[in-house]
Amino acid sequence: MTIFLNCIRRVFQKGWSLLLIFVIPILLTVFLIVATSQEVQYKVGIIDEDNTLFTQDFIEQLKGQYEIINLTSNDDVKSLVINSELDGGLLFQQGITESLLNGEDVSVLIYDLAGTDIFGPVKVYVSSYVSSAKQIARASGGDEKIFYQGMDDYKNSVFNVTYESALKYAGSEQDISNAVKSLGFIASGMIFLMTFSTSLILQDKLSGVYDRIAVTPVSRFSYLIQNMLACFVIAAIQSVLLLSIISSIVDFPFGQTSEQNQEVLLVCLAFSLVCVALGVAISRFSNTRLMAGSLSTLIYFPMLMLGGCFWPREIMPKFAQQIGDFFPTTWFLEAGRDVIAGKGIAASSQQLIYMLSFAALLIFVSFIVRNEKVRM
Repeated sequence: MTIFLNCIRRVFQKGWSLLLIFVIPILLTVFLIVATSQEVQYKVGIIDEDNTLFTQDFIEQLKGQYEIINLTSNDDVKSLVINSELDGGLLFQQGITESLLNGEDVSVLIYDLAGTDIFGPVKVYVSSYVSSAKQIARASGGDEKIFYQGMDDYKNSVFNVTYESALKYAGSEQDISNAVKSLGFIASGMIFLMTFSTSLILQDKLSGVYDRIAVTPVSRFSYLIQNMLACFVIAAIQSVLLLSIISSIVDFPFGQTSEQNQEVLLVCLAFSLVCVALGVAISRFSNTRLMAGSLSTLIYFPMLMLGGCFWPREIMPKFAQQIGDFFPTTWFLEAGRDVIAGKGIAASSQQLIYMLSFAALLIFVSFIVRNEKVRM
């Protein structure tokens, strides 16, 4: 285990490496989560052509959550949205309430920017409200009095009790959002660790240490395994420390129970294995430090950006989200969100399989590649 211990010593003896691996992810997480902890206030323009008790009550519900701008049919909602004067617009067309009571399929016309999901939370809320109203209208048999009584019960959250108890919810949506944001910055710290696993092996290749192993009892297979194991142990230490320190500094949980905390740690360890495997693979394919640095930059930053580590994936165009679906960072954050929300490790099993399979593929490729003569 000499190589294993030496690898750990080489990483921890450099002060700047500790800065990149531990300090910077903590500072980034604390700063950006505090800066973005305020609720997003959507500015919503509304045109009410129907002007019934149903639409008026609906607008009152929206006023409790969003900044509402009352418009008329003469206002150009599309231009207001395009010019960013509004985040989106809603149009209650004339006769929507009557059609609703008649059991017809109705919907609220929504104006938002195509290709983005910035207005997504409002659209989800409106869709949920209208869907519930449809069910209540059908149950009322078109009786207006029964319908409005049902809507009053709905607004008083009579129908929400079972829904909330059925989910093993691990805190507020804001807590979950903040926790997932922090996982994104923890991922950036793990990816910084990849640079060290790359640089250590490449440094040994360039200095001739890797070649001299051939005349020692230590096989090259053992050398790579010990390097990877050392980097994985460091990544595990990094994950435990970052999760503990960040949750104590910033007031939000990574889970309500110790079991959920362990599940989050398990997801982090799976991603750290991907990071180590990527670092080793880059070192095996690189002949110079310049080549390793270029490959690292080409891989790391798209992974972080398109995976949603620096900003929510929902604000990206659809094509960028579709590309990001193939990145380990996306799998990591999706798995993290599932376990933090209390859905259990089984809900994130698909993402875990993706990460472990990806890491196994990289490790396999790293061992079969023979590219050792790079000393210059």
